[in-house]
Amino acid sequence: MRKQPRAHSDANTSESERGASLVEFALVLPLLLALIFGLIEMSWAFAQTNDVRHGAREGARAAAVDVGDINAIGQAVCDRMDIVQPTQSIEVTVTPVSASPSQPGEGSVGALAQITVAADLKTVTGFYDTMLVGKTISSTVEFRLEQPASGSGDAAWWAQASFGAPSDTYACP
Repeated sequence: MRKQPRAHSDANTSESERGASLVEFALVLPLLLALIFGLIEMSWAFAQTNDVRHGAREGARAAAVDVGDINAIGQAVCDRMDIVQPTQSIEVTVTPVSASPSQPGEGSVGALAQITVAADLKTVTGFYDTMLVGKTISSTVEFRLEQPASGSGDAAWWAQASFGAPSDTYACP
């Protein structure tokens, strides 16, 4: 035997169901917005992190082939970072790690150094500003000198620091 669907004979039942849907939507909406804005912010933070890593790799390459002093290395890093905005504070620090084992002398081929690029994290939507503003993204890359570190006298980044101590820090304009 086939059952017949019951028709709502009461007009109040229909209105109360509509009200219940509105209440359910009001309860779910903040969670949905938090999820959507969280995905947007985390994607933007991931893109900025990749850009800082790219800048550190490019800075290491520039320093390894002796592009010049800390200002030239820092400018090479800043020129190659395209997602991190000019309004963000970006700092580039180059630190000598060890002299070349085969060629003693500071800044000779085979010596090890590291470069650290740090930038402050910026948000897109502002939804998570309380959690993300003030955070710093940084990347450190260790590299081997392929050309002797030069520069003009004391302006050479290698001459500006001792092993393990950072040389001058460059801030992107």
